Amino acid sequence: MAARSNLVPTPYSIKMALLKVLLESQGGQHQSDLDQWIKSQFIWIRDLSIYIWPPEKLVVNRNGYKLRYYDQTADKADRSRSTLPMQDGFVFREWVYMQGHLQICCGPSGRLTQLEQLFSLINYFGKRGCFFQYLPEYKQQTLGPLFQPNPTTSFTVQPMDDLGEKTTFNRINPYSTDKAQLDKDRVIKPGFLPVQLTTSSAHYDIYQR
Repeated sequence: MAARSNLVPTPYSIKMALLKVLLESQGGQHQSDLDQWIKSQFIWIRDLSIYIWPPEKLVVNRNGYKLRYYDQTADKADRSRSTLPMQDGFVFREWVYMQGHLQICCGPSGRLTQLEQLFSLINYFGKRGCFFQYLPEYKQQTLGPLFQPNPTTSFTVQPMDDLGEKTTFNRINPYSTDKAQLDKDRVIKPGFLPVQLTTSSAHYDIYQR
């Protein structure tokens, strides 16, 4: 069975995107104290509480593609072949189109200026197949979150992963020998989205907030 796409980015993917652009934009200035600097920066990003408010409408388009691609195994087994071996394949893809603005609530934090700068550098969350753009004219600063998950007014459940409250940078660093543990360094909980499935078929779903 093919995997289903998330309707909105998760707190884990948002925090990892923040870490990525932080390292890319400021890491070069801390070459002499990189380990100490990134550990302190990681803590405030890890401890952010993140809530997601979906756009007014989401359309999920499902497509299957037949393709032919290079068979590396067969080619290595017979180097005397005069032609490249090919094999048939099938891939499944889902594309999520958002109509309206996706809102992300982050906090509490005393680094609002830095947080805004980092969000302005992000153009995707998770895998590179998506695109997001920060819109500074819609920024709001409040004493508390404007929205939080509410199961009584939500119609769609999506798994939401997040960084564990005690995880360290080395645990999520792919170049470190420390290993991350599921449900400890990366925690997955059910997330409640205030969107309702209004139309569905074999090739698409439409969700309305």
